[in-house]
Amino acid sequence: MHASELAEAIPTVTRATTALEAARVIAEHRLAGLIVADDDGVPVAVVPGTQVLKLVVPRYVREDPSLAHVYDEAGADELCAALEDKLVANLLDSDEIASRKLPSVLPEDTLVEIATVMIDSHSPVVVVRDRDGTYSGAITFARAMAAIAAIADRQMTPGSDA
Repeated sequence: MHASELAEAIPTVTRATTALEAARVIAEHRLAGLIVADDDGVPVAVVPGTQVLKLVVPRYVREDPSLAHVYDEAGADELCAALEDKLVANLLDSDEIASRKLPSVLPEDTLVEIATVMIDSHSPVVVVRDRDGTYSGAITFARAMAAIAAIADRQMTPGSDA
C-alpha cells in the first residue's frame, strides 16, 4: 500500500487560528494532531494534539503535575475558556516546542516508509507531497494503523491470495 492510497484531505489551521478553533478541528475530525499551513495553504508544521494541550495546562502545572489537583471544575473550565485568547502561533513560537522538519512522505512511499517517518518524527500525522513539493493530502496514525491491521488480517486469513 502506498501513501497516495492512504492520503486523505485533512483540514489545516494557520498561525492565526485560535487555540479554541484548533481544538474544535481536532475534536470534529478526530485528529491526533494539526497541520499548520502558511497563508497560501502550504503545510509548514505538524503539531501533535498532546502539544496543543500545552495551551490549556499552565507550564507550572506541567512542571509539577501534583498542582493539577488544585484546580476544581470551575478552575478547569476557566483554563479551557482561555483558549479563545491564545493562537496556534503562541504554541509554535514557544520555547517548549522544538521545531522539527515537517514530516512528509512521497506518494509512492510504502506503509513501512510512512510508519518510519511517523516514528522518527514522533508525529501522528505526516503530509504527502509530490516531488515538486505540492501537498496532496495527509496520513494520520489511525489511518496507517488501520491499513496495517487490514494487511495483517489478510495475511492470517486462510485461502487469502496475499
